Amino acid sequence: MKKFSVDRQYKNNLFIYLFTKKKEYALSLYNAVNQSSYTNEEDLQFKLLEDVLFIEMKNDVSFLFDGALNLYEHQSTFSYNMPLRGLFYLADLYRKLVSMDNLYHKKLVQIPTPKYMVFYNGPVEDMNVDRLELKLSDAFLVPDESKGFEWTATVLNINPGFNEELFAQCEILREYAQFVEVVRRNSETMDMHDAMVMAIRECMKAGILVEFLQEYGKELEAMSWERYDTERILQIQHEEALEDAREEGLRLGKEEGLRLGLEEGRVKGMQQGMQQGMEQGMQQGMQQGIEQGMQQGMQQGMEQGMEQGIQQGIQRGRAESEQIIMLLKEQIKKLEKQLATYQ
Repeated sequence: MKKFSVDRQYKNNLFIYLFTKKKEYALSLYNAVNQSSYTNEEDLQFKLLEDVLFIEMKNDVSFLFDGALNLYEHQSTFSYNMPLRGLFYLADLYRKLVSMDNLYHKKLVQIPTPKYMVFYNGPVEDMNVDRLELKLSDAFLVPDESKGFEWTATVLNINPGFNEELFAQCEILREYAQFVEVVRRNSETMDMHDAMVMAIRECMKAGILVEFLQEYGKELEAMSWERYDTERILQIQHEEALEDAREEGLRLGKEEGLRLGLEEGRVKGMQQGMQQGMEQGMQQGMQQGIEQGMQQGMQQGMEQGMEQGIQQGIQRGRAESEQIIMLLKEQIKKLEKQLATYQ
């Protein structure tokens, strides 16, 4: 069977149930954390931010006691943003406690002293110490050297093997951690609803949270089933959204690929066309150059040949004329000699 990750949600809800359904549990936890020994549990006054389905920001347990506003939150995921989240919780709680009209009076409005505790039982590799104090000032973009404002989230590790002294002083917290471990182990092989039902049976048999599970076990089963169904709906919606996103991404990718392909093809086509054009142009240019050169050469050759022929013809004509004249002169001389003999 497909397993849905509702681990963190069920642990948060169980934490709320434990420390709000029975005030003695909350007082026991308060005494263990503050090293006190109060017994007047009826003095506790709970101020909850409702655990409404799909509400993203909520504080698990908060109560007024001994002049302090105690914010107790369970976390199975470690985050350095806990101080900021706690500050948002605190602001919401103060809005519930203080009338806005009173803020405009001259008289000082007194408010309970806030204290923010986070009980962590997520992966040990994310937090392997008993206690951490996370400061809001660590998130400031510009360090506040004056230390004019500070808000602290005190994180207590409630995984097995940590804070044994705290468990010794608050047995209900130990049993809560044990119950969570059983559900976590069961959820590795079954869905969350079945894991919760099996854990309730196992823990009641082992003497863990017996009184609480006898009274509220059915509510926890119903709550886990509701959360399981909700997570299934969210899972389906998530898968549908992924499929829609995949199809949209495929469509956009094709369009972008076509555009880039056309652009790249156009560039390569121009480059290849220029190359082929240059080669063909050179060939045609050489051919035309040869033809034009031959024509021009023949023309110039004919002109020069005619000019040279005329020149040579004139020279030969002169030479021949001179030779004829010399021959005639010689004939005349012979004739003159013959005439002289006759006389």
